[in-house]
Amino acid sequence: MTDNWAGWLVLVIVAMISTWLMYSLDKDLSINPTVNPNVSDYTLKNFTSVQLDQQGKLKNKLLAETMTHYPTINTKLTKPYLIFYKEDKPTWTVRSQRGEISPNNNEVWLLGNANLHKLNPNPKKKLKIISKNLWVILNKEYAETTEASTIISHNTTTHSVGMHVFMPIEKIHLLSKVRGHYVTP
Repeated sequence: MTDNWAGWLVLVIVAMISTWLMYSLDKDLSINPTVNPNVSDYTLKNFTSVQLDQQGKLKNKLLAETMTHYPTINTKLTKPYLIFYKEDKPTWTVRSQRGEISPNNNEVWLLGNANLHKLNPNPKKKLKIISKNLWVILNKEYAETTEASTIISHNTTTHSVGMHVFMPIEKIHLLSKVRGHYVTP
């Protein structure tokens, strides 16, 4: 009977030590080191991100020379190139020197010199916009800037300060100091 007690006592002690060790290890592993938001956690070269619409068709594509991800702040891009599609055909492109993506991956800031192009097989309907510091909302296909902008089309050059671009309906609102030059064909 004494041997039985000794066996049970050892078993209970081993169970208590095991429980204590598991609790201690769990506690040590759950300690989260302070995350420095200014230190990237990874970088990708020749980055490409694709977004599809509800029917599974290509909606937009974002390419960049480098993408540097940060845990809690905007992701940084080098030479971003954004392409919007309609029915699998590119409709608008946007390029800049550098950019940032919001943590929710829906807002893109195209910083420095930025160029927007409205693509069209008909050369008379193509459009080029030169500006700086564009803010783009991907799911709305919308861009805006408060900077000086130049819009170049077939026979027209228009200058403004600030603009809103609604890509799906091909509408541009010019905000101030609008000047235009039209050359008759």
